[in-house]
Amino acid sequence: MRLRAAATLGLVLLSACAGRNIHSDLTPDTKILTRGWTFSTHGPYDTNDRGYEYSGAVLYENTLIFGNASTGVTALYPGLLRVRWTFPVQNGVVSELNVDKKSLYFGGADGTFYCLNADTGKVIWKFEIKQTLLSKPTISGGRVFVTSADDTIYAFDAGTGKSLWSYRRRTPQTATIHAASSPLVDAGEVIAGMSDGFIVAVSQEDGALKWERKLQITNKFMDVDAAPVLMGDTIYEPSYDGALYAMKRKGGETVWRFDGGGARKVSVDDAAIYLPSSNGTVYALAKANAKVLWQFELDRGVPTSIVLTDRFVIFASSHQYLYVLDKATGKGLYRYNVGDGSGFSSNPVYDKATDSFYILSMAGNLYQFNVRKAGAKDPDLYRFESAYLKRAP
Repeated sequence: MRLRAAATLGLVLLSACAGRNIHSDLTPDTKILTRGWTFSTHGPYDTNDRGYEYSGAVLYENTLIFGNASTGVTALYPGLLRVRWTFPVQNGVVSELNVDKKSLYFGGADGTFYCLNADTGKVIWKFEIKQTLLSKPTISGGRVFVTSADDTIYAFDAGTGKSLWSYRRRTPQTATIHAASSPLVDAGEVIAGMSDGFIVAVSQEDGALKWERKLQITNKFMDVDAAPVLMGDTIYEPSYDGALYAMKRKGGETVWRFDGGGARKVSVDDAAIYLPSSNGTVYALAKANAKVLWQFELDRGVPTSIVLTDRFVIFASSHQYLYVLDKATGKGLYRYNVGDGSGFSSNPVYDKATDSFYILSMAGNLYQFNVRKAGAKDPDLYRFESAYLKRAP
């Protein structure tokens, strides 16, 4: 069923985008964000070659490394807008990337799990799984954990790539979403959502099942594809078109349930839980009882995961727009239009050191935006540049 998943998610996203323009009053206000550069992974003559981009970027020292569905992986000096290295992957990259020390981990659409030297882009090791790898790898205790499209959690030695164990779940015989839950590792357990509607915890040592909880029961899509988020002794996990659950860390007992599902992980700070819901709304919820503090309905599409700053909630939509909200009130402050034929399916990455964030559009354009500080004076000149990457042979 996962072979149909990409098309399935496309239909879901399209169904969420009636031709609305409910936030027409919002503008790309340069007192909120300034546009930096744009880097095209498709080249100037490939503008019609568009599709979902799930991979996104990761920060490594002075380098921004990102994957895309066309060329593979690119390492870029963001301050210079200059390519450091490239690594071609057949059919591109659809998993998110993760980096630990000098090692970069990701899954290719070619069914191979890769570990590269983050400085050079050279292969340290690789393992052929023969399944699309969709989740962001998790590194813990000298091991790396990743979830594949067929609901299998794999554990590898992070240094050598030796396969240590795998936990396989039976994939449901229904349509499923093109996503997979990134594993959470805590206290000797690896915790992840599955497309059969369960969240499971398996032993970090050998992959033996410790506990499981059913989250999704009756709705069309059973998937639990978001990465679980742990705060204190509570796990927060949404199912795709069902609900957000707060669960006790030990055993997964439900603390509360909120009717608003999603395929993206929640963001949490001292004030609230921020849920990018698959119903096209972003919610701020009280951590104790899921009381709605505020909510913001998108013009079109479904939201990406969320970047939190001290003042703002930043996210993008699967159709056309990037948004900035006031974190305390949920009031819309900023909207940037990337065009009716584009949108965002990858997640933004935030560089707190420079107050910049980066996000890859469905048109294959990597955007840089700079977050303005409160009370900052307008610069004399906004930096706006563009470049492109030639497609790998």
